[in-house]
Amino acid sequence: MTRRGTSLRAAAIRRAQQAKAQRDAERLAREQDIEAALADYFENISRAAAIRAEARGKADRVLADAESAARPAEAASHDAARRLRALTGSLTEVAGLCGISVAAARALAHEDTAQPAAGSAGPAGRPYGAAGQERKP
Repeated sequence: MTRRGTSLRAAAIRRAQQAKAQRDAERLAREQDIEAALADYFENISRAAAIRAEARGKADRVLADAESAARPAEAASHDAARRLRALTGSLTEVAGLCGISVAAARALAHEDTAQPAAGSAGPAGRPYGAAGQERKP
């Protein structure tokens, strides 16, 4: 190659390197933008999961407290269903009156929760068999 040919080649190489450097800089900037967007995505997905986990924990505690608070009322409803069974003599009638299935009425009538012994006091301190109440079978 002649000197002029060498100088043209060198100028062409410099020009190519400059064009490539610009393209490489743009590609690097794009890759950095992609990395930043991915970091934002993963950071915020983790933050959302942590918020949901905290809320689930709070909800679980609230539900547990509610279950504890509801136990006496639920036991009283079971007692009332058993009294209805004693008064009506029919699980079908208890189910119809309460708006529940016969199977649910049967389950309520046969549970041992809060079932008073014979001769013990019923609701409002009145013994079973007092006015308005029937003895349990």
